[in-house]
Amino acid sequence: MLPEKSLRRHSRSLSKLREAIRSQEFTLTGELALAPGQDADAIVEQARELKTATDAIQIPDHRHALPHPSNIAVAAHLLHNEIDPILHMNCRDRNRIALQSDILGARTLGASNFLLLRGSELPAGHRPKSTGVFDMGAIDLIATAAAISEGRVLTGGTEVAGAELFIGTVATAFDPPADWKPEKLETKADAGARFVQLQICMDADLLRSYLGRLVEARLTWRVQVLACIAVLPSAEVARKLRDVLPASIIPASVIRRLEEAGDAEQEGVNIAAELLQELSEIPGVAGANLVTPGDPETVTASVRASGLRSGAS
Repeated sequence: MLPEKSLRRHSRSLSKLREAIRSQEFTLTGELALAPGQDADAIVEQARELKTATDAIQIPDHRHALPHPSNIAVAAHLLHNEIDPILHMNCRDRNRIALQSDILGARTLGASNFLLLRGSELPAGHRPKSTGVFDMGAIDLIATAAAISEGRVLTGGTEVAGAELFIGTVATAFDPPADWKPEKLETKADAGARFVQLQICMDADLLRSYLGRLVEARLTWRVQVLACIAVLPSAEVARKLRDVLPASIIPASVIRRLEEAGDAEQEGVNIAAELLQELSEIPGVAGANLVTPGDPETVTASVRASGLRSGAS
């Protein structure tokens, strides 16, 4: 493992997410699929594959309320391999002290990108039985990370040395009514969020409508918005994903295409590539996060097929 100063130098030289998202070009990130039995080699291999087509790698925080290797440990492995990580942190699984400590700890490794969220409720019948913490909310967590970034006072009156963090948050895209205003997102931006990631949404028209309202409110002047799309290997997986993540939007037309395709996995790549092309032309969309429950090589294939990254291989 690299020493702390070396990791920080690597982090400063990386900063690919921050550079990409501020460059006016279409930013791409890939999200790791973590599982309990993975070792460091398997995680790094997956991250390296995703890195060939993306600017940074997202590390989920107990996706679907299941345990997996610690996001901070995973971040350390990625930084050691000069891959820029984005750490997800939720309020469900840690109290205020633990959240502050984990942000501070990740920062000492050289991590600077954080996607901060409240976290979903534990599923009904979750076993072994666990208790959601929710000691603080998403806006409070964002403000806490901003305080760490700026070297302001934390709980207990402790000051910290400032180290700029790139703070993100989440939002749910929908077709907004005429009188809707993005007040909650504005509050998150006021608290310190600099980018926003949407839920999985495979409906370009809905995203166009939602982003149009954010542009009208000039919110996209303050935060960069990343869409999120899934590279789906089959119709069955698409249905399961929609059940596990009720907020996700996977239209019936997408599932029908997967059902009717002779090669469902290739059709999933085609669908994702088409969506990437459409998203790159929607005003207010700064980029996209790609997730897959299947082979991570399908993410690379989708980006290559979209034409957005000629060097993806």
